[in-house]
Amino acid sequence: MKVFENKKAVIVGGSGGIGSAIAQMLAPQCGNLVIHGGHESAKFDKLVQETGAKKIVLDFSKISFTEIESSALAKEIETCDILCVCHGPFLQKSVHDMSFSEWQTISLMNYALPGAFLSIALKNMRKNHFGRVILFGGTGTDHRTEYATNPAYAGAKSALNVLVQSVAASYARDGITCNAILPGFTKTEYTKNEDILSKKMPFGTIINSRTLAKSAMFLMENPDLNGVLLRVDRGWTPLIQA
Repeated sequence: MKVFENKKAVIVGGSGGIGSAIAQMLAPQCGNLVIHGGHESAKFDKLVQETGAKKIVLDFSKISFTEIESSALAKEIETCDILCVCHGPFLQKSVHDMSFSEWQTISLMNYALPGAFLSIALKNMRKNHFGRVILFGGTGTDHRTEYATNPAYAGAKSALNVLVQSVAASYARDGITCNAILPGFTKTEYTKNEDILSKKMPFGTIINSRTLAKSAMFLMENPDLNGVLLRVDRGWTPLIQA
């Protein structure tokens, strides 16, 4: 029996990496799956074929923030029961090196965009008295307040945590849960400097994307888990390095 048999799920940033792993696990459990990706690729086509999902291609860098509101992706989110936002560009720069456009991009894509998608999705979720939301925070952003090399990214992800817990508290009585996963260094096809990152992580390896997908499924399937900022980082801390 499908856990979410009559439910519609939308995965933003699902064509690869963690989003793709979630799509593969969620597809057999839901009645309708929509996967967004930033561009066409053979890998994306294969994922869509394997999962039976609907494909939405939308490059956020090619249109304005307000134009996203009238996009085909936004229309799909309007009627979804499950929303996973895996998209969120990383930037490693000190404050004095940041440009105006970089501040804008990091803030919009990592905080405002997930928030805007949530605003769209919540209307239908409240009407149906059911909703599951998974967002992705940053490594260590549940507690740290100072970052030397990625303050803009970490700041946006920290703000996202506030959004998650605010939505969880405000809409729990509507049958909606909202949780975030805060991953450690993770192995995907996009990962660079894997050897260096592995040395920084406990156990000497980086985390598999399927582990994060399993964590997302765990949070979505359990209605008692709401407002959770789930660290999946093996207890990593910048204070202790290998």
